[in-house]
Amino acid sequence: MKLLLVRHGETFANDAQRWSGALDLEITNLTENGIEQAKKLATWFKTNNFIPTHIYVSPQKRALDTFHLAGDHWNIKPNIINELKETSAGNFEGHTWDEIEELFPQEADGFRFTRNWDVVTGAETELERRNRGVKILNIALNHTSKDDIVIMFCHASIIGNIVAAILETPKLWGIRTRNTAIFEFEIEPEKWNDTSREKNNLTLWRILRFNETPHLENEDKDLSNLGSQI
Repeated sequence: MKLLLVRHGETFANDAQRWSGALDLEITNLTENGIEQAKKLATWFKTNNFIPTHIYVSPQKRALDTFHLAGDHWNIKPNIINELKETSAGNFEGHTWDEIEELFPQEADGFRFTRNWDVVTGAETELERRNRGVKILNIALNHTSKDDIVIMFCHASIIGNIVAAILETPKLWGIRTRNTAIFEFEIEPEKWNDTSREKNNLTLWRILRFNETPHLENEDKDLSNLGSQI
């Protein structure tokens, strides 16, 4: 099975460095640049004759819009699943970091250096995020066979948790996920739970693309100050 994770195109919140999450707000809609990114992704798919067998999409507007712009030409009905929604940022959603420090000083103080979402009112807990990443991976594993190609259109933070589930790492790694970036993994679903030495068989598990935007040029904005959930 090939599993591709694709982040949505640029939003007004991304451009203004405002935190996004599980809410659909006016500022989380795609910008003109985000629309162009998704269209370029469609062209790249067509040029490379990429056609998935399974499509999963977050129900949030920015992900749905990205899918329609990039993948409507496949004429394949997508599976729209809540599991792919962005992780909730609670009180932080829609705000810049300066606004967060002013409006929620205690929460900002507890979050600044730890990145602990458990201190943010209304946010999805770290355990909930991690469990959701595992659940999404299991959806792909349990509904596919060796030759299937699965693509999921979703969001930066949940992609980080899915990647952690795929790599089976207890750590959540900081990934500056680009808009419309592609993560592509090759997985043998029937042997995923094999505990023999097959777990070290490099022909069964491959990272083919990691946070790549082959369809774009000069799109590397510095997002280092906000982490992954913008």
